[in-house]
Amino acid sequence: MRPLTTRRIASTVLLTAVLGLLPAGLAEAAGAPPERSRRVTAPGFDTCETPTVETMRAWRESPYRVVGIYVAGDNRACKSSRLTFDWVKAVHAQGWDFLPIQVGLQAPCTQSGKTGRIDPARAARQGVAEANDAVDRSATLGFRPGSAIWFDMEAYDNTDAGCRTAVLDFVSAWSDRVRERGYVAGYYSSLSSGIADLIEAVDKRPIPDAVWYARWDGHAGTTGDGALPDGYWRGRRVHQYTGNVSETHGGKRVVIDRNAVDGPVGVL
Repeated sequence: MRPLTTRRIASTVLLTAVLGLLPAGLAEAAGAPPERSRRVTAPGFDTCETPTVETMRAWRESPYRVVGIYVAGDNRACKSSRLTFDWVKAVHAQGWDFLPIQVGLQAPCTQSGKTGRIDPARAARQGVAEANDAVDRSATLGFRPGSAIWFDMEAYDNTDAGCRTAVLDFVSAWSDRVRERGYVAGYYSSLSSGIADLIEAVDKRPIPDAVWYARWDGHAGTTGDGALPDGYWRGRRVHQYTGNVSETHGGKRVVIDRNAVDGPVGVL
């Protein structure tokens, strides 16, 4: 991993100050960047393929107010063929907020069937490349600096020490580069693998600004999960608490994962 330059340290400090990652005194001293993140607390959902604009309009009858959209990554199960600048603009006008997601390279020991995997010898360089791709694609869709971008790291065998190190090297580099580009680094993973490893990495290496943890326990909240200390990432969390359920709103049926959102979203 390449060392932090003075410029990279400054950009990271400025962004994390706004997100509340630093002690109060240091945050005040650091100042604030011109673009601020947007925090939303509301029910949300994600689904594999981008719904039509008409479906999103019909789903305004649902309890959900935030939608996860797959903006980048060669490991996406669905290619988001409908997802365009105009789609984002139209759906945002309906009142929706967004969680932009990248499904890029996965852990060498991933428990998913995804074929694109991190090379431990190049993990940091690959993290930087994936971050640039995520930011570029998000910007093309209209998401401005200050937006949260979420990397999707599927569950993996974190008892494999080499694999765990590769993932953390990748995620640290990805997070640093996303911040350097002026965006908020979010990270989705299983609470028992990717998020558990982040918890262990606190104060030891660069980590994402916000976490989106998968734990299908039916608990529609972002606190009270004993494995995730309440003092970590407070106000910067999404909890995917149920998956692969079918719902119909406004006459439109969609298979979704349900999420409790209390964290940063896209800025348009």
